[in-house]
Amino acid sequence: MPEPARRLDAHPSVTAVVLTYRRPRLAGDVVRTLVHEEGLPPGRIVLVVNGEGGLDDPELEAAVRTVRLPVNIGPAGGFRAGLEAAFSDSTTAWAYLCEDDVGVFELPAPRVAAVLDRLRHRSGGGGTAEVGAVVAYGRRFDARGHAANVVPDETAPPFVPVDVAAWGATLVARAALERGVLPATQWFFGFEDFDFFLRLRAAGLGVLLDTESARAVARVQTSAGREAVLSPHRPGDAEEPWRAYYVARNYFHLARAHGSASWQAWHLAYSARRVQRASSNAERVATLHGLVDGVRRRWGPHPRYVRTTAERNGSP
Repeated sequence: MPEPARRLDAHPSVTAVVLTYRRPRLAGDVVRTLVHEEGLPPGRIVLVVNGEGGLDDPELEAAVRTVRLPVNIGPAGGFRAGLEAAFSDSTTAWAYLCEDDVGVFELPAPRVAAVLDRLRHRSGGGGTAEVGAVVAYGRRFDARGHAANVVPDETAPPFVPVDVAAWGATLVARAALERGVLPATQWFFGFEDFDFFLRLRAAGLGVLLDTESARAVARVQTSAGREAVLSPHRPGDAEEPWRAYYVARNYFHLARAHGSASWQAWHLAYSARRVQRASSNAERVATLHGLVDGVRRRWGPHPRYVRTTAERNGSP
């Protein structure tokens, strides 16, 4: 197998964007993987620090292109700033978006050059639309508005179309910028990624799932699997009840923008189950508060619902 850096020499048009908020160790691990395994030079990595944090290695942080935002504006605003920075370089055809905890999911590595090679040589599968994004794990909506995880089997082509995905580790084509599709900052957190991918598709761009990566991380796409892999490194959802506020609130925005009244009805029924099964009173209150604010069409960050512990091992 050729060295990762040599493989990426065939794709000098990639700029990575790593978004972090108070997770210096995890973000540092992602950047080190990009450099040492993917073969990206530090100058083609944009680190977006969402108000607080950075990397655990000051020399490495000085080597990459760092964008420091004055306050935490959420993944919507952070990835928007990162995409704008990446595509400000006219030679960048692809931005590789990476959340700061994506390294714990053990995606295939090196991955980027291999995905672009497969994309260039694909024949069949993935539809005929111009590609707007290639995601590592994706979902499709049913008629109710429930987004089910997609795990293609070994007979599937290298890429299959999906509706939405979490940010994870996603390649975004310059065509997204050219068609004016960027993350919408008012979402702050929660379904802002779904909204972005649905707007990509509405603009006539395909969202493709990298089937090799999807199979590799299938076991961690369930709630239990995700908790198991994240818990040694950062708090899980049960330890961060504030997340429930944005899940409850922002789904109303998603349904209004991209769904139907039946989506909202399903969300209310699903939220009732979440309230019943909440792991704490704080999660229960956050869900109910989110439902009320969703009906009231409220946007943006809520000061009562923010991250307090970012990663394990004594980091803030």
